[in-house]
Amino acid sequence: MAKAQKIDKMDLKILSVLQADGRMSNTELAAKVGLSASPCHTRQRDLEKQKVIRGYRADIDMARLTDYVEILSFVTLHKHGRAQQGAFETLIQETPQAIACYQISGNFDYIVHFICRSVGDYVSLHNELIEQEPNIASVTTNVIMAETKKFAGYPVKELVEPAAAKDA
Repeated sequence: MAKAQKIDKMDLKILSVLQADGRMSNTELAAKVGLSASPCHTRQRDLEKQKVIRGYRADIDMARLTDYVEILSFVTLHKHGRAQQGAFETLIQETPQAIACYQISGNFDYIVHFICRSVGDYVSLHNELIEQEPNIASVTTNVIMAETKKFAGYPVKELVEPAAAKDA
């Protein structure tokens, strides 16, 4: 993980507001955080240069586009060297249906979040991945039945301010 950047309460406000609506104009952002437009723009650009803000994306409602299924696959590898893990991670990076991947501790080595047109498409993909990566020892598959809480951004205030308060 990258080293935490030094940011202040105004930066936290900017980050929180942008997470809710990354398309708002600089004038709107400045008004919401209580700054004039020029310093607000400078702060936003500094957060982008520091890579605190990594980018801006559209939040797509896939259900309006197509039928799909989301799957969480818990993956265990035979061998755990850097080369073996790197090969698996590269394979996942190159798989468009893998929308997130986490290396974890515990009984499994990775959790991979897939999105596919159907369970049948996932089964085909699963078989292809196992054929391409012989170091995969096992895969436990779980179909996501419903999303009960949508990711709506990081709780920046709760994560950053307590640490800042301890340092003061």
